[in-house]
Amino acid sequence: MPMKEPDTLQWTLRFKQNKTTILLFVDPGQSFDSIKQDLLDALKKSGRTELNGEPVPSDSDHVLLGLPMDKNDLSKGWVKLEIPETEIEDGLGAKKKVGGKKSILNASPQGAGLKDGAVLAFRFSESGDKVDEEGLEVGYGKWDVVIPSYEDEYGSQADGQGSQ
Repeated sequence: MPMKEPDTLQWTLRFKQNKTTILLFVDPGQSFDSIKQDLLDALKKSGRTELNGEPVPSDSDHVLLGLPMDKNDLSKGWVKLEIPETEIEDGLGAKKKVGGKKSILNASPQGAGLKDGAVLAFRFSESGDKVDEEGLEVGYGKWDVVIPSYEDEYGSQADGQGSQ
């Protein structure tokens, strides 16, 4: 697959796992299945066969994406991107189904309400991955994203800068 050249209509999405961040140029209407394949292609082109001890899968179906619980505070955690199918009632009492695998909310970054520069977590699925009814991870298979703090990047003032 040829490398994409950025243009003004494309968005940059940041994909994080542990301390690794991968930037991808995507079309706002591009399917998440295609984006996950682009993510795997980027890992393979960089010569990675594993990432943080996990083997890189060959199939994009084994890539899970997560959204931050609070986009202004990534340390609060992540939820699975896929919105499960649920039934809601409109104001007139009629019921309709929303969400699900084929929903526009799950189809593309624009459909999911993301913006240019959005941050997503990614990980590779395991046979034991489980989520509760709200999409929160239970058991093993948590989102492994390390967010650096100011002290990690620049050290604290107590590191000898101010003591005389």
